[in-house]
Amino acid sequence: MNEVEVSSSPFVNNLEIELYLKSELKDVKEEYNEFEIEDLVSWLCTTPKYTTFRVNTLLVSACEVCNILRHYFQKQAAKHERSEMVHDVTLHPTLPDVVVIGSMGATELKPLEKEVIVDTICGAAVLRGAHVFGPGVMGMPTGVHCGDIVSVFADTSGRCKKGLQKCYTEGSKVFLGNGVVHMERKHLYGKDVKPVGIAVEMLATVSGLPTISNDCLSPNLVLLQNLPSVLCCHVLDPQQKDMVLDMCAAPGNKTSHLAMLMGDQGVIVALDKTEAKVNNIVKRCAQFSLHSVHAFVCDSTSAAQKPAEKIESCEKCNSLLDGPPFRPESFDRILLDAPCSALGQRPQLANKITVSQLKSYPPLQRKLFQSAVSLLKPGGVLVYSTCTVTLAENEGVVSWALAQFPSMRLQPAVPVLGGPGRPGSDLTEEQRLCVQRFGPPLTGDNFNHDTVGFFIARFRKETSDGVT
Repeated sequence: MNEVEVSSSPFVNNLEIELYLKSELKDVKEEYNEFEIEDLVSWLCTTPKYTTFRVNTLLVSACEVCNILRHYFQKQAAKHERSEMVHDVTLHPTLPDVVVIGSMGATELKPLEKEVIVDTICGAAVLRGAHVFGPGVMGMPTGVHCGDIVSVFADTSGRCKKGLQKCYTEGSKVFLGNGVVHMERKHLYGKDVKPVGIAVEMLATVSGLPTISNDCLSPNLVLLQNLPSVLCCHVLDPQQKDMVLDMCAAPGNKTSHLAMLMGDQGVIVALDKTEAKVNNIVKRCAQFSLHSVHAFVCDSTSAAQKPAEKIESCEKCNSLLDGPPFRPESFDRILLDAPCSALGQRPQLANKITVSQLKSYPPLQRKLFQSAVSLLKPGGVLVYSTCTVTLAENEGVVSWALAQFPSMRLQPAVPVLGGPGRPGSDLTEEQRLCVQRFGPPLTGDNFNHDTVGFFIARFRKETSDGVT
């Protein structure tokens, strides 16, 4: 078995979403008919077979990280007397700052008598190689103590009440793996208890992906990140002297990557509309000791100065480091990793999004794109990306943007790791080949294809003389 499927559909109690996705597929061209909605939802339920780390190349090379990980897995295999625990660790052949770790394949684990119940968000993270952290624990029976080996299950029906003291039998649950307990009930539940840290250290999961201890790699050297998320910053290709804007930057993963690609030179402005999220951006950049990032609390739909504000003299105009609103055409490159329905996340144990919520994203994405066009210099580059699979949020936004803004020209999104845009959209064949879509119907069992669902498009703004 090459993939771990946790259910037949993450929308089991929300069939209107499947109907919505079917309506998007109904107009696709004949060659796309092989991939129906059943294939899509099944793919969303499976766990990718690869783990990717982005390396802080300002401090260490990807080759050095590969060697550290290989030594770690060999040591772990010897400790547990299990030669199969040695994962395949390789450098990505195209992205020089990415290390890829392969799964050992689905493992034949058996559930144990003692169990811990976690929510679906925690459960998905565990299948991707995370430990169980305190806030994600929904239920732990009395009598479970630190040091006990337990089985971890995800509550896919959402019926487990926080603090459950007995075995969970009222709803559906999915077996994730086995681990050792580091937090008891007294550490997890109570009026003033706010658990922080690892509650269950995973020893093995059904997905076979590695769970790497904190002492293996220093947090300032690497970041666990999905491959397409790393790729979109390479597609933007920021240069050292550029003025760069990351419009929806939290939690700062792509922001920090942009800074590393620029050698921590130039200026990167990172925006998000809530203070707590901006604080996370600051923490992420501090983790990597980056100094070129300047984060501000701002709704990016209103990040550009309004026409009435242009009458101010240049002496009164804010510099980029003073924060928004910014003068039009202030940035050389802009990353718009837009808020989206996140239907590309894998594995999905349960998804309660509604059709009305789905339909709310394209209008917001268009407002953000309009703001980005205003802030981009002539000759500048804009990358639009999402982590979803819907036509409306991806090819639909690109088609709208090309019609709405004649100055914006679609360019090939390189390097190319994903597949073309979806047939049946309003994009021409040439335009479909410019964008990158990750997700079905990509074929092949490799780390470029078996990842989360994602979409990337690159635009360049024409100069006043029409040159791109």
